[in-house]
Amino acid sequence: MNHAEYSPPDPLPESTAGNQDPLRDAFGIDQEYIRRCSRTLFRLLSDFYWRVETQGLEHIPREGRAVLVGTHRGFMPWDAIMTLHLLVRGTGRFPRFLTHPGLFKFRLLGRIFSKLGGVLACQENAGRLLETGQVVGIYPEGVQGAFALHRNAYQLQPSWRNTFAKLALRHRAPIIPFVNVGSADSLPVFAQIKSRAWRRFALWPCIPMSTFPFIPVPLPSKWRLQFMPPIHVERQFPPEAAENAALVRSIAGDVKRAMQETMESMVRTRRSIFF
Repeated sequence: MNHAEYSPPDPLPESTAGNQDPLRDAFGIDQEYIRRCSRTLFRLLSDFYWRVETQGLEHIPREGRAVLVGTHRGFMPWDAIMTLHLLVRGTGRFPRFLTHPGLFKFRLLGRIFSKLGGVLACQENAGRLLETGQVVGIYPEGVQGAFALHRNAYQLQPSWRNTFAKLALRHRAPIIPFVNVGSADSLPVFAQIKSRAWRRFALWPCIPMSTFPFIPVPLPSKWRLQFMPPIHVERQFPPEAAENAALVRSIAGDVKRAMQETMESMVRTRRSIFF
């Protein structure tokens, strides 16, 4: 989606930033709800349905801010939910994923994603979270990555944005790249139907043609999730480096190349889509 076509609402006022309940905040996260889901549905999906193998959890800081930079495939954010579950279970951290505004168009979905830590994607919200020491998850390909055709599922898309590098520099946070091999095969997109009416209504770039609704559940593909070593831009550059466009592009490009190489290596070494 071209963000010029959508103006997100103003960030929440500073007066609402504090919350007496440590399990909640002004954006609507409900940590107890997440823990309940992690003990039941999310555990079933991660351990038995998608059989997610996870590597690199030791790269996630146990405290303090960080910018997670990942790959996202599939028009429903199950990969983000599984990442949330695995980080909560493995590290005790509750990552806050910047979420496409289209998911908040639907009231019930919006409430669920807010409780799961989803936050409307904009730089102001990301900055507020980082300044309070949160782990912020960003998918730089945007919605174009989520709707990538299955034949291109393991190629990072040209829609790659550099904003995550600017946020990391400005707010003194390490960048932790991560890639997912397998989620693209659970809801494969075989074709895209362009519709201006649908785009205006849902803020999606197309209507994806996938196994759903012909097969009413995502396919039980085998997932592998790899967290890569942190890139400590906060140690290498001062905060004002965030205004250096060439440097921001260079950092973002280096991250993209490293993620592409890691993803290709993981695809080459897997035995099967389903096993």
